[in-house]
Amino acid sequence: MCEAPDETQFMTKKPSIITTERKCMKCEENAVLIIRIDDAFCRNCFVHYMTHKFRSAIGKGRLILYDEKVLLAYSGGHSSCAMLHLVQQGFLEHVHKKLRFFPHLVHIDEGAVTNQDMEERLCAQKDITSKLQSTGIPYDVVYLERVMSLDHEQLAKKPADLTIENCSGTKKEVTKTSGPVSDDSSTTEGCPCDRDLTNGMESLDINGLAGSLKKLLESAKTLTTKEDLLLQLRHQLLIEVARQRGCTKIMLADSGTLVSIRILANIAQGRGAALPLDTGFVDGRHGDINFVRPLKEFTKKEIVLYNKFHDVKSTFIPSLTTKVGSGASINLLTEEFVNALQEGFPSTISTICRTGEKLGTEGNSSQNKCLICKAPLDTSVPQASALNATNFSLSLSSTCKRKMSSKQPSSDDQCCGEGDGGCHGNTVNK
Repeated sequence: MCEAPDETQFMTKKPSIITTERKCMKCEENAVLIIRIDDAFCRNCFVHYMTHKFRSAIGKGRLILYDEKVLLAYSGGHSSCAMLHLVQQGFLEHVHKKLRFFPHLVHIDEGAVTNQDMEERLCAQKDITSKLQSTGIPYDVVYLERVMSLDHEQLAKKPADLTIENCSGTKKEVTKTSGPVSDDSSTTEGCPCDRDLTNGMESLDINGLAGSLKKLLESAKTLTTKEDLLLQLRHQLLIEVARQRGCTKIMLADSGTLVSIRILANIAQGRGAALPLDTGFVDGRHGDINFVRPLKEFTKKEIVLYNKFHDVKSTFIPSLTTKVGSGASINLLTEEFVNALQEGFPSTISTICRTGEKLGTEGNSSQNKCLICKAPLDTSVPQASALNATNFSLSLSSTCKRKMSSKQPSSDDQCCGEGDGGCHGNTVNK
């Protein structure tokens, strides 16, 4: 595997490094950790390094404009908790060049996918809502079953044409807030009470949305297909919430480790044409709303260490891949491969990500898009392509199969019918 620079070189396995008596590469204090290949950091320099890299990623190309509303996808895991904490730190008074956009949090409850009962879902939601309320940022808790009630006409509407139904069942028009709200939980939007959560789940079950979602997932035969389908449903629901709340950007907490795994997994599944959209820093396939991945330059190790130094607690929520083997899906198998390679070769993740940034396809003149993922269809390809080669092999196999079946002798020709044991039905006449 080659490095990201143009010079041809190979990754070499690094020996284990002991941090004892190592000095920080920035301030010469005692180092407490080593990241990347051989970069020793003390605690303060590491936090400054993480904050600076996050702020520079957001400010890259002035992607997020002044006073723009941004939707933050919060799952409760390590990456989303770190992203939320970094955003909160950017709004502090003493911070130089504070963040100037207006955040709005959203958590998608996926308990129906993992067959959790109402009590288990309520217990998880209590933990999530308590953390979201403590941030002082407006938030919403949305059930994944809601995606089954969406249609293409609804997703195509403008934000001004949409209304939001709050916990009490009343509707209000979408208005742009003036900025991050205070720590007063009374101004926080969402579903903070148990009664509203219970009523919300009961209404979803009555409307048959939960059953429709389970039936849709059961139609997927493999765990890999279910994971991809769940990802697309989650993105569709995030887009709907963003349009209702008047947000033009959606921040995803996809780390560099996850992006590198997705690059290899997508190529293995034949989805290489969609790599720039699925793994890029900006995903603009939906037009009016862009997905942004500000943690793309961070590894999972860096994110976990950042949470540990700031005592940021994550919430474990079961998923489709909980308690399954590494060979259950292509994504899990790729994850095991990348993590094992990263342990011996620390530049694996950065190499995969930078190589993936160079991959792309020529612009497709047709405006046809996939109905599920909204990516441009890659069926219009030149004659010398992998798709045409596969179709040619398939046609040859089908032709040969038909010829072999037509040459097969019938049951009447297999026996001469004399019954003397000297059958000549399979004898070829010369």
